[in-house]
Amino acid sequence: MGFTLAVLSFYLVFLLLLLFTFYIYIKLVIAVKAGKEVPEWIYKLGQTLKPRRYIKNDDDDITDPGSLKEANLFILSLVFVNLLVFILLYYKKGRLDMALYTLLNYQFGVVVINLFINRIIKLIYVFSMYKSNKPIYSYSPTSAVIGCVFFSSFVLTLCISLTGLPAKPVTVQLDNTKLVVGQTRASDLLASGFIFKDKGPDSEIVNQRNDHFYYGQRAELIRDKKSYGYVYITPKWSDSDKLKNCIITYYRIEANNDQVSKIKFNNTNLSRLTIKDFQTRKLTDVFSLSPIDYEEVKTDTSYILTIQTYGYSLWKSYRINANYNSNNTLNFFSVGAQHTIWE
Repeated sequence: MGFTLAVLSFYLVFLLLLLFTFYIYIKLVIAVKAGKEVPEWIYKLGQTLKPRRYIKNDDDDITDPGSLKEANLFILSLVFVNLLVFILLYYKKGRLDMALYTLLNYQFGVVVINLFINRIIKLIYVFSMYKSNKPIYSYSPTSAVIGCVFFSSFVLTLCISLTGLPAKPVTVQLDNTKLVVGQTRASDLLASGFIFKDKGPDSEIVNQRNDHFYYGQRAELIRDKKSYGYVYITPKWSDSDKLKNCIITYYRIEANNDQVSKIKFNNTNLSRLTIKDFQTRKLTDVFSLSPIDYEEVKTDTSYILTIQTYGYSLWKSYRINANYNSNNTLNFFSVGAQHTIWE
């Protein structure tokens, strides 16, 4: 839980920076429209955030239409550069979600590029006005807006690099019942006619928090006196809770289970898969998945697909495992969800 709170604090900082940037911009708009000056603290902030000066002029603490025009130019050009990069990424990757994900990862770089573009535009303007008597300013209010956008983009990129983006959970079909690993409650399975061997709805489930893959307590899943594999039952927020309030964070079925033919992972029938499928195809294709962030690890007997690889301090990570014996016969299939709130 501590890691989750730490990561959430970064997102809170980003949100506050974004709101602060918007607040400064609105203050600038109102001041220009009213023909007044922005508050003194905005001037001071702009002077602090201003890059090395290429215009030697002492009259930077000025609020006039020019300061608003420069701020608007930076914002509009940032939107344009983002749109251009997004189109290029979409053309390269062929997926909207992948293009958006990559753009967010590159956001700080995009802002830096836009900053250079605006510096070039400013220099061109300075040289074009060199022989005129019109004063040229490096506006402090504009620098305050640009500086806040700069730091907001840095924190956003940091947040994305720490957490990634949320991934679509893996769904297990148990005959005609859906089990969403990391979301489905034990009470939902009870309502569908399943029971947990040697446990009742009010049985106390304790999470010892001593493992990175298996949370809570293991139980065999049974319906109509038939085993459907086993699951790990996990209290959602606390260290212990009644079984009916817990969620399912792991599912596994052995090769010798008679119900394998009735089990599907993301609509893929497990009984129809062979080791050749895992040896010759991408694991995402085997299970008809299209995550934006994943990792495939293949060995002679184990084939593991991890979805959401940036850690699981904020968003859940999912792990599909197809395990075979040395003679190429199936050992087991499993799906698990990971999150620091359960560790």
